[in-house]
Amino acid sequence: MKMKHNKKRNTAFLYECLVKELTKSVIREQHKRKKEILAILKEFFYKGSLLKQDLEVYRSILECKKVPKGFAQRFLTETLKDFHELDRKGIFNTQTILIKTINETLSPSSFANFISNYKDIASIGTFFDSKLKAKARLLIEARLVQYLTKEKLIKEEMRHVDNLTYKTFVNKFNKTYENSLRKEQKDLLTNYIVSFSDNGLGLKSFLNEEISRLKEEIGVLTENTKNAKNDVLSSKLGRVLTKLDSFSNTPITETVVKDVFYIQDLIEEVKK
Repeated sequence: MKMKHNKKRNTAFLYECLVKELTKSVIREQHKRKKEILAILKEFFYKGSLLKQDLEVYRSILECKKVPKGFAQRFLTETLKDFHELDRKGIFNTQTILIKTINETLSPSSFANFISNYKDIASIGTFFDSKLKAKARLLIEARLVQYLTKEKLIKEEMRHVDNLTYKTFVNKFNKTYENSLRKEQKDLLTNYIVSFSDNGLGLKSFLNEEISRLKEEIGVLTENTKNAKNDVLSSKLGRVLTKLDSFSNTPITETVVKDVFYIQDLIEEVKK
């Protein structure tokens, strides 16, 4: 049975999206964006705020470790009561303001972030939905009981290690290649590294802009009188342009990243 879930009305999802955006801004050293995200988190998730209270209810389930089945069933019943005892109308209105703030201050693409535990968050949100019919509620409750009774500690620890690994790797990368790579090449490789933690969304956005820039550069080089008289160079630039055009119909892979990296090199060499 397929159950609909409005993720933008799921406080835990909204919070995770902001944390993911904050992580990306730190890794990419986007200081202005980092301050904007921190300001949003402080405005909507300060201690005692409606969304903070709502988030804590979600977390009470998300952070619950392996428990007996009987306890899990009783725990879900009590948590559901806690959820509905909160000011649901006030929370809905605050969510509306937060969604608008994210759209205007950051980007609607923030909601497309890959959230590793999204299925768990969505299951909890669906469970809290008072409009569910009996069968649907029992199915989602059974899913959550299974979630609460299984061992999750290793998975959680691995996720923290992964995040630390990404940041450490990027820091070492920036330090190692600080003087040997151009800014656009470091940006490309940094986005490629980060793509493993955000499902490739940042890399896709970066490549769209970078490929457009490279096409413009090739256009300028092609119109150059000196280059136009060089048949070999003109032919090579033409093939590069064709290659760049082909990327629009090609899935983003390590090969595509390498090709763009070498094209960045080629263009800079021709410009000298």
